[in-house]
Amino acid sequence: MTMQGADTPPQLVVLDVELTGDLGGPLLSAEHEARLEMASARLRDDLTKSGLYHVLDVTRAQDSIDRLRAQHRYLHDCGGCDLDIGRELGADRVLVTWVYRVSGLILTLTYEMHDVSSGQITSRKSFDFRGDNDRAWTHAIDYMVRDMKSQGAK
Repeated sequence: MTMQGADTPPQLVVLDVELTGDLGGPLLSAEHEARLEMASARLRDDLTKSGLYHVLDVTRAQDSIDRLRAQHRYLHDCGGCDLDIGRELGADRVLVTWVYRVSGLILTLTYEMHDVSSGQITSRKSFDFRGDNDRAWTHAIDYMVRDMKSQGAK
């Protein structure tokens, strides 16, 4: 873990956005995979630009992430396994984010911020959005980061 000064943002691991709920069947799997990659990259970029956190590169922990993904369907619901990634990368916090798809029209974006040293959830929030398309997902990610910034999330 890093020692944070007043001006030093917390070191943050941002795990890839996950998709749960009604996945829409195999015809949508490639579309959803591309959308999840886009949303994850956008989330990391938006958080980096926000100045709230120093977003860490997860490349060094990719083998561990792959191993955990093989053991758990979702890293946002793995009983704290995400904290192992945070420890491996020397992070202060780990962000897990997922979209719950009710249908092609109704979706919910949820995030949890986990404190690596205590293992506690420091913040959690959900945002409903409409439309299973790139524009709606991008808007939801951008809104989430703006909300985090307005709340002064750390």
